[in-house]
Amino acid sequence: MKRIVLVLSMLGAVAAAAGEPGTPQLATNTVANATNRFVVTGMSCNGCAQGIAGELKRTPGVAFASVSFSNKLATVAYDTNRISTKELRKVIVEAGYEAKLAKP
Repeated sequence: MKRIVLVLSMLGAVAAAAGEPGTPQLATNTVANATNRFVVTGMSCNGCAQGIAGELKRTPGVAFASVSFSNKLATVAYDTNRISTKELRKVIVEAGYEAKLAKP
């Protein structure tokens, strides 16, 4: 019984941390000095968007990441001293999607 309660507690914590799809979330204690948006293609659902956001948030130098399935956009705030836009794009591509910088 304790194991079930623990698992449910952990799932609740994960669900609370995940938030709503497309909701901006802090990734780390990194201080961002730049923000860029990427047009992301190849997503077929909100789960894809959440997966990409998770990969970005785990990337050193990323302070914040949000991915919108409906808008096909990833918004990333990051520290340019730790990561470049080229490296951010590579994270998205390695997750299995295509990405290009969005026009301002």
